[in-house]
Amino acid sequence: MLRFRLLAPHFDQYAAHVLDYSGVEIIAIVDHWKMPPGSFPQETGRQLGMEPVDTDCGIQWRHRFACVPDVLVGCTKVPTPVIRVESLAQFVETTRWTITGGAGDDDSGYAEVQVLVDGHAVCAAVRQAQTCCCPGKVSADFRERLAHARQLLANRDRTGTDRQVAVNAQVVANRTIELLGRDRAADEFFRAERDYYMSRNNAALFQYRLQQDVGIGWANHDHHTYRSSRSDFRNLLQLFETLGFYCREKFYAGAEAGWGAQVMEHAASRVVLFCDVDMSPDDLHGNFLELDLSPTEDFKTIGLWCALHGNSIGVAGMHHLEAEFNFDQASRIMEQAGYSMMPPFTDLPMLKQAFTQPELWTVSPERASALLQARVITPEQARGFTRVGAAGSHLEILQRWEGYRGFNKTGVSKILKATDARTVGFVQ
Repeated sequence: MLRFRLLAPHFDQYAAHVLDYSGVEIIAIVDHWKMPPGSFPQETGRQLGMEPVDTDCGIQWRHRFACVPDVLVGCTKVPTPVIRVESLAQFVETTRWTITGGAGDDDSGYAEVQVLVDGHAVCAAVRQAQTCCCPGKVSADFRERLAHARQLLANRDRTGTDRQVAVNAQVVANRTIELLGRDRAADEFFRAERDYYMSRNNAALFQYRLQQDVGIGWANHDHHTYRSSRSDFRNLLQLFETLGFYCREKFYAGAEAGWGAQVMEHAASRVVLFCDVDMSPDDLHGNFLELDLSPTEDFKTIGLWCALHGNSIGVAGMHHLEAEFNFDQASRIMEQAGYSMMPPFTDLPMLKQAFTQPELWTVSPERASALLQARVITPEQARGFTRVGAAGSHLEILQRWEGYRGFNKTGVSKILKATDARTVGFVQ
């Protein structure tokens, strides 16, 4: 499935700057194309595997199974690319182009600004859990509720036992849904999660600042990865289900690897989650939303990480954020800035992936002692984990081609073994 080419020569200079400075391919953040009436025949859309939706702002063509921009027909006189950004104010401030129009209130769900680039129109848009491209309005009451919800999410209590953290996260999610509605609550929840993750991962914070400098923020995020103990896995998935996520596919790396994941997706916000857990072949037969996984002390990579740091929904935060880049350029930028890359664990014609070297997080003596007594780690490892640290979080650099949206099971299994805390050197 081919992606649409940008077809906007006047935009090439900005695209080249974004690529050179941040490693992001501009095509990865094209949200949709505005096309004149009659310029995108139904036959073309259907041949591309897209489906039409009749909205208040035109016919919007969308592909449910590939990473391609939407096409909005009937709302413009000339083909116009619309790139996705996190903040219109940031985009306008950094590009300094002449603003010729705009629609939608800030934080309304969908808002856009039109700018002139060498005499040609280009649009940037912020999309917050809204699938259509219709500009929105925001009332004073909603702004108050939004501010309250953001405060709740930013200050969510991540301390206590894993079970207490899960219960508190559910309470905060429920309250956020009451304030904003389910779809917008999901969008705001993961915006706060990315902020927390960056507070614990220097490579991600460095990359985010580059992307803010070119005005796009995390518009290129691909998926968010959470790790959970077996006993808390069902609670984690039920939390995400409350926020409107559906189970897209199971991911199992095989009995030898000892781990798997539930991939979840949110249709309105387009957030994708990779929920990792230690897993056996027997676990595959049930619905993880209804199945309690029995605890085990035979910790594989995921279980050990959670035992060392806590579950991702708690103090640990996400194991990694994966975002879409030009792989070679982003890797170069990371290396030059002192953030070493691990070898690629996927190198296919349609997908390439690699982690930055892990952040080392020190482990509490209580957690290390419990694992030592259970003979999960050695005395030397216990000393190293508490003094120097164990592998924590990563940033993942990814590049997709031809609209491919899947994952590489063999490659992911290989990299998880390479990042197991027991195999990563901790003596500096």
